Amino acid sequence: MRIYLIFSMLSILFEIGCSTSHQPIEIQHQSKFAFKAYEAQLWNEAVFRWNRVLQIDPKYAAAYNNLGVAYEALGRIDAALQAYETATELDSDNKFYRFNYRRCRFSRRVAEMENHESKD
Repeated sequence: MRIYLIFSMLSILFEIGCSTSHQPIEIQHQSKFAFKAYEAQLWNEAVFRWNRVLQIDPKYAAAYNNLGVAYEALGRIDAALQAYETATELDSDNKFYRFNYRRCRFSRRVAEMENHESKD
């Protein structure tokens, strides 16, 4: 899972770098703060910051993707899937969002199968 989070964080860097020049200053501030929270593995803080971004711009696909990464790190898989799904709905051409959504769905299915097998 750690490798996937690293890959996801790389997509965050890409998104922050590509989008900050035309974003409102508050979104830039919250995004940078959220990324620092990622670096420090302060996932609850990152969730808070990405939700702040989404209050400002509820159609910001990158924020949903990044929120999904934070939720996934916290083990909140259903919330992560919802965030990833929203990101892919808002920007269906983004391969990072689609990858994160599919990977998280696959990981959940594997965990469910393992859990089911352990009960048998």
